[in-house]
Amino acid sequence: MLDDNTLSLTTHDVPVPPTARWSQIAAALRADIAAGRFAPGTRLPNESVLAERFGVHRHTLRQAVRQLVHEGHLRVEQGRGTFVRELVLDYALKRRTRLSENLAEAGERAQRELLRHETTLAGEWSDPLRLSPSAEVEVLHTRATVRGRPIGLSTTAYPAARLRGMGDAFRQAGSITGALQRLGVHDYQRAGSTVSCRLPSAQEADALARAATEPVLVVQFHSVDSDGVPVEAGRTLFAADAVQLTVSHEA
Repeated sequence: MLDDNTLSLTTHDVPVPPTARWSQIAAALRADIAAGRFAPGTRLPNESVLAERFGVHRHTLRQAVRQLVHEGHLRVEQGRGTFVRELVLDYALKRRTRLSENLAEAGERAQRELLRHETTLAGEWSDPLRLSPSAEVEVLHTRATVRGRPIGLSTTAYPAARLRGMGDAFRQAGSITGALQRLGVHDYQRAGSTVSCRLPSAQEADALARAATEPVLVVQFHSVDSDGVPVEAGRTLFAADAVQLTVSHEA
């Protein structure tokens, strides 16, 4: 029979295999791309330079590059070299605008993270949500990334009287649509969108991993449920070098 000490040894003393060196190199190059140190469209340094940087043989480096090509971060042009793949997404503004569906149609997958959540007075959101300025709203600040690169920052407000707990619902569902469904809104559509362009603030540029001199597209929008009652108002800042907005002429 095993005592507690024996159990502790067998549980904690099992050796953990080290991460393969090529995987570590892939992670480092992936981070360089996400941070903009290798800009879209640029060619990577040649194999000998990168092999020297990481202190590995070329075949190890090639394993890392193959992985990043598979993930869509890089593309190889025979006779020319390896390039950072350009990230230009078509994002359709239509009645049923959904981030995941939009990007799935482009063959991409987005990750959306909750940066901050707060309950506050409606203020600027009162008109599109048809609320008193003193009514409470839940505000979610989220960031969307594709292939590890930030593409958009969103600030969205929801009427707290109806949708209290939106922050927790988002954490559980991982998406705005899923969160709304958890709180009883099973379908919704855009009632209006306004598009403009400006330079980002220093904080916005940092969150998008871009220079403050690179413009952002700003989409101000509001959405209603199937009965025409407002459920969401917000704005999304898209990195202009990564997203191309298209307008769908739906019936």
